Amino acid sequence: MKQILGSIFLFSALLNAGTVEAQVDSDEVFPGDSVVLTISVVGEDIKSLPNISSVGGVQVINSSRRSGSSFTSVNGRAKMEVTESLMLEFVPEQNMTIPSFQVKVDGKVESSEPIEISVNQEKKRTVTSENFTLDMELSKTEAFVGEPIIVTVKFRQKMNINVLDIEYHQPKFKGFFSKMIGKQRNYNKGQYTYMELRYLLIAKQDGDVRLDPARAKIAVSSGRRGLWFSDTAKWSSLISASPLVKIKKPDGDFDIVGSYSLDDSVDSKEVEANKPVNLKIVLHGEGSLDDYEGMEFDLAGVTIYSDDAKIDNKLVGKELRSRYTKQFVFISDHDFTIPSRTIRAYNYKTGEINELKTKEYKIKVKGASKESIAPAVYTKNKVDIDDSSEPKQNSTYSVNWNVPSWFMLFGAFILGIVATIVGQRYLPSFAFGKFRPKFSMSRDEALDILYPKMGESAEVEEMVRKLYDAKQGKKVNIDKDELKRLLEKYQPKERR
Repeated sequence: MKQILGSIFLFSALLNAGTVEAQVDSDEVFPGDSVVLTISVVGEDIKSLPNISSVGGVQVINSSRRSGSSFTSVNGRAKMEVTESLMLEFVPEQNMTIPSFQVKVDGKVESSEPIEISVNQEKKRTVTSENFTLDMELSKTEAFVGEPIIVTVKFRQKMNINVLDIEYHQPKFKGFFSKMIGKQRNYNKGQYTYMELRYLLIAKQDGDVRLDPARAKIAVSSGRRGLWFSDTAKWSSLISASPLVKIKKPDGDFDIVGSYSLDDSVDSKEVEANKPVNLKIVLHGEGSLDDYEGMEFDLAGVTIYSDDAKIDNKLVGKELRSRYTKQFVFISDHDFTIPSRTIRAYNYKTGEINELKTKEYKIKVKGASKESIAPAVYTKNKVDIDDSSEPKQNSTYSVNWNVPSWFMLFGAFILGIVATIVGQRYLPSFAFGKFRPKFSMSRDEALDILYPKMGESAEVEEMVRKLYDAKQGKKVNIDKDELKRLLEKYQPKERR
């Protein structure tokens, strides 16, 4: 009888005991795949789960928490049960063991079971199934440094599959400049739904390069119910092929790669003094201009500034078309010439280097000042310049003082002491603080606000010119009160 009662009490204690359980979405993965570990704790009194930064020595890349509560009844006794879950995502590089985790639940320390993770290095890197595929297509497998390559990642899913979640991990494209082109494209074809993403790649150096594969994890319904009657997910992994690309180095010196045309123009060849002349440069054609550093101008006595280049890309068939637009502004009080500039383009289809040149523009400034002014000359002795045949009478006279040099030095020393005493006594009483501006804004921020308003008033145009002179290291006198007034007038309300 005692044994029966003891068994009943033990069974009741087990029902009332808190639990700690650890689960993974997959215990066998491919190199580069992530594992999601879920630690679930159930009990009446749970010590909060700590933050975990690594699992078995592998860094956690993502984490999230969930919590909930419910009423349960055991042997006629109602109680509130709390559930806390901690989800940790990490990428194992080799076979590993997820250690046991200990948590204090209902006054006792409970432990989870260790989990073995296998990283399969032998399996084929391209994983597909009847229901899902993940492919990577290249516009070309051989290219020159700087030549664009279009990569299309295509995911295919059978329509009648109940997909709960898709986690896509884009390739890192090491050794390439890369960016996504356009938006995700979705369409149906036959019994499948397709999703496509396109990337622009530009190789940074020559050699044989194997692209990183694209990866995806798919969660489908397992048909079983989990916590709070939610649908339990069954995860599977997809990985694309890793294509090999041969990158060749072009011969010769060049600035860009591709086939382009160059257009340039100025809005005026004759302006008033200190009025802007706008030069617009448009480079367009087949190839990528994302890594083009652009051209520069440096003219003596001319203030020059420019906006950021605008680069547009679009695909025409399998070819990339690019358009590069940049504007320069020139301001001067005398005539000047905008010189021609040369862009060298390597045509990867013909192997030739083509030179594209901007035109030279001679700008006439109305009422221009002289480009050079004779400097004033100061000499120790007086220089008489006789510009008249009539004699001039000097109405001044001079007195020679024969003062010993030591006496002059002593006098200068005494005057220095007096000036120091007066300065220490009276100068601190001046309130210089009231002249400090009450706002703080960088020169670049001020230019961003005033530059678009140059055409609205001459005072804005003058202030922009001074700000650019200061930016180039020139000594200019900027009236801070005037600058503040203009900024308050033209600054957008949301930035105030």
